[in-house]
Amino acid sequence: MKYCTSTKWHWPDGVPNEQKFVEQLAEILPLADWERAYWYKIDDNHSGSFTLYPDKEAYLRYMAELNEFRGKATSDGITMVDMVEGPVLGEN
Repeated sequence: MKYCTSTKWHWPDGVPNEQKFVEQLAEILPLADWERAYWYKIDDNHSGSFTLYPDKEAYLRYMAELNEFRGKATSDGITMVDMVEGPVLGEN
């Protein structure tokens, strides 16, 4: 069963422009075990993400490495505001 997560982040100095944002994500992209991921700007200081995994096991495998990346982001002052996760109930 597919599994998804959604996160919301606070950037104290403002959400970076698209190029800088992609550069910051570049170090985690080779580690990715997801089917699809989207990052989006909510407002000047918040971004969000939605990630779809093939199953919960893929999500759990990826989390150890992702948490290391998130630790670095937090040390840079970027903080996760919210995270929700769960099995996909349907898609079209």
